[in-house]
This record gives sequence, C-alpha cells and structure tokens, in this order.
Amino acid sequence: MKKKTKIKQIFLNNWALKLFSLAAAFLLWLLVIVVEDPEAEKSFYDIPVRLVNTDVLEDNGMVYEILDRTDTVRSVTVTAPKTVRDELISGDIVAEADFSKLTAANTVEIRFYSMRYNDRISNISGSNEILKLNIEEKKTKRLTLELTTTGTVEEGYIVNNLSADQNRVEVSGPASIISRVASASATVDVADSNSSISTYANVVLYDAEGEIIENNNLSISVKSVLVHVDILASKTVPVYYSTTGTPASGYLFTGVVTGDPEQVLIAGDPDVLSGIRAIVVPGEELNITGSTEDLIKNIDIKEYLPEGVLLAEEGFNGRITVTVSIEPEFTRELRIPADHIRITDVPSGYTVELEDGNTSYTLSVRGLEESVSRLDANALYAYIRMNIFMEDRNIEELEPGIYPVEVAFVQGDDMVYVQTLRVNIVISKLEEE
Repeated sequence: MKKKTKIKQIFLNNWALKLFSLAAAFLLWLLVIVVEDPEAEKSFYDIPVRLVNTDVLEDNGMVYEILDRTDTVRSVTVTAPKTVRDELISGDIVAEADFSKLTAANTVEIRFYSMRYNDRISNISGSNEILKLNIEEKKTKRLTLELTTTGTVEEGYIVNNLSADQNRVEVSGPASIISRVASASATVDVADSNSSISTYANVVLYDAEGEIIENNNLSISVKSVLVHVDILASKTVPVYYSTTGTPASGYLFTGVVTGDPEQVLIAGDPDVLSGIRAIVVPGEELNITGSTEDLIKNIDIKEYLPEGVLLAEEGFNGRITVTVSIEPEFTRELRIPADHIRITDVPSGYTVELEDGNTSYTLSVRGLEESVSRLDANALYAYIRMNIFMEDRNIEELEPGIYPVEVAFVQGDDMVYVQTLRVNIVISKLEEE
C-alpha cells in the first residue's frame, strides 16, 4: 500500500511543472519537424499529357492533331515538403487534358496532379499548360493495295506474280491529309532470289508525286500484309511456223513466214524448260489454200506452250501477228544450148542424137521473181538416160527410128519450176565391121 502511494505522489507532486514540460516538448518536436522538413521545389521532365474524353470529337465525326508537341510537358515543378519530394518519381506526376473542356480556340487546359501525396503538395505547375489542337472533319478513303518488288532476282529467273492475303485497305484521318493520299503499296525485296517468297510487308501510303505520307494521325485498317512472290526459272526461245495448202493458180508461197515477236520469254520449272528449244505453231493455223496475197493472222501463242510453262514478258499477252508471204508467179524464157541436153547410157552398137540439130532451145521458167531473175541459162542441164527410156517402154533392145522424149532440166532452186521440153531423138544402129 505504501508503494502505491509513493508512485501516486510522484505523478501528482509538481503537476503544473510537469504539464509545462510536456507542452514544451511538443512545441520543440513541432519546431524540429518544421525546421528539418522544409518545403521546396522539385522538377520532373518530359511528362506525357494524358488525353481523356477524346470521344467528344470522335462522336461528332471529327479528328484532331496535336500541335507544337504540346502533348509532352517539358518540365513539371512540384512544391512539397522534403519527405514528400524524396518519395515522388516521374511516374507519379500526371498531366491531364480533358477534351470535354475544349475551348473555341481549339485548346484544352492541362491539369497537373500527383498519384501519391497529392494532398501534401502545395503547388504543381508545368512549363506549358495548354494543349493545342488542329481539329478537322474525319474522312475515310478506300484504296486498292499495290504490290511491288525491289532488287533483282538471280539471273535466269523472273518474278512471275505477286499476291497478298488482302488487296484493299481503308485509311481514315483529317480531311486535309486524306485528300493527299493517292495510293497504298507493299514492297518485298527479291534481291538474288531463285525461289518463291512468302513474307510480311508493311503497307506504305503515297501521295500523287510518289512521296511517302507519314502521319501518326492517320488510321489504316491493316499495317502489314502477307505477300507471296512467285519466282520462276526463265529462258528465251524462238517461235517456228508450219503451213498447209497451196496458193491459187498463178501464185506461189515464198517460204517466208514472219512473226512479231520472233522469240518469246517463257517461264516455269527448270527441268521442264531445259527440254524446250522452240515454240512450234502447227500448219493448221496457217492454211494458205487459194491465197492470192499475203496471209496475215493473229495467233495466241499461249495455246502452244507445254503444260506448266507460261509467258513471262511483262505486258505481252501472247498474241503474235504472223505473215505468210505469197507472190504472183513470174515467168521467163531462156535459151538453153543444145549441148546442155546430154544423152547417156546408150547401149553398145547404137548411136542416139537429137533430131533437128538445133544449137539451142527455148525453155520457159516460172517461179518467184527473185529466184527466176537470177537464174543463169548456162547453169541448166538435162539428161536423157537411155536405160530409163527402155524401161519406160518395156523394151530390151533398141529399134532404130525417131522417138519423142520429154526432157526435164535439173532445178537448182526449189522456188523455180522449169518447163518440160519435148525433143525428138534419132536412134541408129551401127553397122558391123
């Protein structure tokens, strides 16, 4: 009991002095806090502006473009006690622009606050406090996607075809920018390739001058597409022609057939191409029966390509204009020396000679003018072979007398037709000695 009384006296004795000491201690603590945790400024840099309620514009068919890079605040200054400043980081600082508070000047005030200790910050401000906007009507344009290549494939190969998983794109954005968009393209690099390629390619927008349009305010339905590039082996081969029929009487086929183009570029599997030397157009396509002038015909060469082979010349549709040359028959008369008609294979005991003993004969020659005109009479020879003469008459021994014989001259040119000449030969039997 005495012990409790003693403790009670300790607390109650000089109570006023003790209360004063407690108050003084509190004031001292408060003074320490104020002195040791003073307010000061701290700066944070490159704070992005958070955009809210942007659908206010979008719902009205408008789009915006941020001007002068005002969507980034270069520096934000915070005034706060040291204990708060030491804790804050850039991620705590928020710069916010509420589009529902858009002004008539197309600006939005930027509001600053902190995600932490905001109630202990006495002031927060930024180097720029206005978001500047360019606001326009929203427009949409649909474009056919163009596919192109860059680089050169390996020698002996060609790019046959380009295809993509989709061939149209839709671009939306400010009317002033959309009006400049002229085309959309995806490009694949094929340098030194010798086989087909499948790869993703970025979609790029171009203006009418072929300059790239780069604008973050444009929205495109697809930013990349899967492109397949068909690469085939290739070779150039000539085109050959056949003809059927004969021209009308008095006209001749010159033997010349021309086609434009004379050769074509084909493509396909290397093993198939290795066995192709030419493309042959059959005679059924070029029937000159009864022709009195050049036959001109347009032929689709694709019909005569081997299976799995295709035409590879860019811009060539396979149509070839073919001309078969027909000329009027040209006639000329030549004087042939008599000694150019030679009699051979005369049986022993007989003599055979020409009846009339003319020194020359008139021979009619017809054919193409160029060939007939250069024909030399001294170059024409004919032979009367008596063994054939006897076989044709089914005789084993010659009988003296005068006999008519057709003499055919040897032709030196397939385009020249020499008239058959009729002469009489005299067969005589030699007298026995």
